[in-house]
Amino acid sequence: MNYYRKIYLVRHGSVGNGNEKRYVGNTDLPLCREGILQCKKLQRFFSTIDIERAYLSPLKRCVQTADIILKYKNIDRIMIEEFKEINMGKWEGKTFTYVKKFFPDEFKKRGESIETFVPQGGESFEQLQKRVIPKMMNIIENSTGDIMIITHAGVNRVILCHILSIPLYHIFKIKQNYGCINELCWNDEEKNWVKEKFNLNM
Repeated sequence: MNYYRKIYLVRHGSVGNGNEKRYVGNTDLPLCREGILQCKKLQRFFSTIDIERAYLSPLKRCVQTADIILKYKNIDRIMIEEFKEINMGKWEGKTFTYVKKFFPDEFKKRGESIETFVPQGGESFEQLQKRVIPKMMNIIENSTGDIMIITHAGVNRVILCHILSIPLYHIFKIKQNYGCINELCWNDEEKNWVKEKFNLNM
């Protein structure tokens, strides 16, 4: 008989980034009020779901998300360095408008080669995927029950691209709202993914 396990891949709640989009990446921002409310909804959703263990990015917004979701659950929470968001280097904290104005050539190159472009001091989505996937698969292969992984939009997207065999140049076609859940099902016997639900919002 096949043995199926649930892997709940969660994006942290909102960080209140203002009205203009900016590159957050490894910037260690806390949840905003809206993000806290999103996580309380997640807490209610997971209240009747048994989780063996939670693995999360050590960045503040993921730790806070875990603290709220798992407030009434006595389970291990394990920080995973490899699950940190993509490093945007010198673009960290800058708005899209700022980068487009002061780094026009680099901004254009990133748009043309989103999977391989590396901002100065940062990393590409290809590099991100190479650090995330081996660690995720190691966790899955060395755990037994249903687990939760709390990370970031970029991390979630490279994981889902891997699972669905989607080229990384299509990465932004995968929506990942703040506080969303991706419900993945892993077959322990066949060692493969059997079904998925993406970007579920509470």
